[in-house]
Formats: sequence, C-alpha cells, structure tokens
Amino acid sequence: MHYVELEKDLLHQNDKLAENIKSNMDDHQIYVLNIMSAPGAGKTSLLEAVLPELAKKYRIAVIEGDIQGSADADRLSKLNINVHQINTHSLCHLEAAMIERALVNFDLHKIDCLIIENVGNLVCPADFFLGEDEVIMVASVSEGHDKPHKYPVMFSKADLIVLNKVDIIDSTNFNTDIFYKQVRELNRDAGIMEVSATKGTNVSKLINHIEHGIQHKKGHHHHDHGDHHHH
Repeated sequence: MHYVELEKDLLHQNDKLAENIKSNMDDHQIYVLNIMSAPGAGKTSLLEAVLPELAKKYRIAVIEGDIQGSADADRLSKLNINVHQINTHSLCHLEAAMIERALVNFDLHKIDCLIIENVGNLVCPADFFLGEDEVIMVASVSEGHDKPHKYPVMFSKADLIVLNKVDIIDSTNFNTDIFYKQVRELNRDAGIMEVSATKGTNVSKLINHIEHGIQHKKGHHHHDHGDHHHH
C-alpha cells in the first residue's frame, strides 16, 4: 500500500510543478508540445521533417529526453535549433522537475514554441504532465495495430495521434481499421494523422497543425471557428 501512496505523492508533486511551468509558458505565450512514442516510432525523424519549415517563421526550442547519449539532440542541432539534452539515466520518462531545470538554459523571451521529445516508452511518460499545451503521440505501422489496447493510457492522453511510416504499410500486416477502432474506444477527440516522415507524406499537415497551435497561443485567434455565433 505504501508504494501506491508514494506514487500518488510523486505524481501530485510533479503536477504542481508542471502547473507552474504551464503558467510561466502562458505568460511568455510559448506553445509547448510534449511528443511521446515507443522507441523507434520516428519522433526525431518527424521533427527533422517539420522543424526546418517551422524554423523559417518561428523561434523553436527543443528539450530532448533520452536515457543516455545525445544522438537525437545531435541530429536536431544540425538544423540550427536550440536543443537541450536531458539524460534520465535509468528513468523511462521526463518529469516536470527536469523540465524546470532545463528551462534555465533558454531565453524564454526568444521562444515561440517549445518541443519536448520525451523518452521513447509507451508506459511511464503518459503519467507525467510537463506543463504542455498538447500531447502528440507518434505510433508507427511497424509496431502493429494492437498498440492502443496494449498501452491505453498513452493513447487516451494524446491530443493528436500521428501514425508514422505509412509508406511501408504494404510490407506489414498493419490493419488501419482495427487501429482506428481501438483508438476511438479510448479517445473520441484526438486527431489522427497518417504521415511518412521519410517520404514527406502529410508532413505539411503536421506543420500546419503545430503552426496553428503557436498562433493560437500568441492570441492570433482565427475567428472563423464560430466563436461569435449567436443563435
């Protein structure tokens, strides 16, 4: 029983800290994305596909979470993006305290969008709020279509699910119908976007999605969303 109490306390502390981060980011109008996936689903490849376009218009910073090493951060640094590496050593997720420490390395007045690339893991990262505006979850067709049932928390927490590697779908037994059905049983509201980071399929859609989030956070609301309809 003590273990459960301890875990609750840990999550409570984390959430309090994450709320502080969120209000700090809100004050600076910084749009924060938390990107999660299993190892190898293609988080970094997706970022390599979208960041060059986004960086033409916006000031992007990335916090890169890995158990060890800096291979992904090194890849993104080549894009002239401000990247900070966090190594968690044995932890399978990032926590708000780590984000708070990492933020000291950035000038928040010079950031429009902060992207947190979480540790590759389908279990732990879903439990830890990091102060983000949106959770993007990357799944790939090479992982199989049954992942939502196996990892329900991650899929139910996601605001957008990006199904990556659709270019190789014919070489797999991935069943899109089953995948969508399982996702919808867990999450009615998440968008689902089918992309290929390497072939560029629908990458512009993802760029638009992130851009919309950045604009919205800055208060440049698009007034065509029916906000002012009086019936």
